[in-house]
Amino acid sequence: MKAQIFIPAALLALLMGTSAAFGQYAVVVGGLNSPRGLTFGPGGRLYVAQAGSGGVTGKISQIPDPWAATPAIRDMVTGLISAVHTEGEAVGIDGLSALGNGEIYAVMALSNEALGFQSPLGHLLQVSQGGQIRDIANVGDFDFEWSKAHLNLASDFPDADPYAVLALPGSIYVADAASNTLDLVHPDGSVQIVAFFPANALADATPTCIAKGPDGALYVGTLALVDSIVFGPSAKVYRVDPQAADPNRLLTVLNLASVWAEGLGPINGCAFGPDGSFYASEFFTAPPFANGDVVKIPFDTPDQHISLTGGTLLFPAGVAVGPDGTVFVSNGSAELPEGQGQVVRLTAR
Repeated sequence: MKAQIFIPAALLALLMGTSAAFGQYAVVVGGLNSPRGLTFGPGGRLYVAQAGSGGVTGKISQIPDPWAATPAIRDMVTGLISAVHTEGEAVGIDGLSALGNGEIYAVMALSNEALGFQSPLGHLLQVSQGGQIRDIANVGDFDFEWSKAHLNLASDFPDADPYAVLALPGSIYVADAASNTLDLVHPDGSVQIVAFFPANALADATPTCIAKGPDGALYVGTLALVDSIVFGPSAKVYRVDPQAADPNRLLTVLNLASVWAEGLGPINGCAFGPDGSFYASEFFTAPPFANGDVVKIPFDTPDQHISLTGGTLLFPAGVAVGPDGTVFVSNGSAELPEGQGQVVRLTAR
């Protein structure tokens, strides 16, 4: 599935060994297994999704005070399914988003229809502050069926891999990195496709994150992995106006997204800060698979990309920005060996 990046174990271990020599950030918590999505909830609590290390090791963890000198971490949800690719990459819970009332929405990777068995994979879950889980929608199978009905849009359809979620009052949005769609999930669990992201020169767009901009539009970052390896930074950020969406009209779905920023390394997470700037994690900036970074893009000048770490991160993923503008990012999202993932706080912004 396209959103999961499989790194040879020997190369991964080498890179994990070298990344610690650089500064530019402070480790908030370590010992995580494939940390992915990050989101802030009420009271400044930071939540992190861990895709796990196989079996039922996926979890959602809470960091009550990520600004503390020695932050605590506790698990809210454990026992989520975690599949491991032959190269060692974990596949499981990816995206997280919290509402102001404390409800957390989590999206699981892949599609049961594509895999051939039933599981929580591909599902959108709602999690209470007490850790209770409610299944909201089977987004993965919906997207798989949509891609099967639109085989002309991509060379590797049918496919589905829900990867990112954005929770807003009354509506939940999911980006699927394999069907290349932005989905709207209604409160009753029904799903509609509102936007499609066209392929790049060599491969699919692969949307991996969603953030709401200061203008009310949605901004979706893409991985563009193959094109970035071959041509250099090729990832794009698309703007989607939800007020102009018409899920019942395919022509609108295919043309709703417009390019807002481009020329970025593969984007694996994004968020807006309180000053309106857009922050994106770049999975790597220097192939093969090294020098991950977070870039800041001022809202009014989307062609300006400001490096915040100088490429000292390792496979960063989820990004969350605190009310004071402090940037947090998941580091080691495609890590090996087990327990090498981190949440870090950037010391430059």
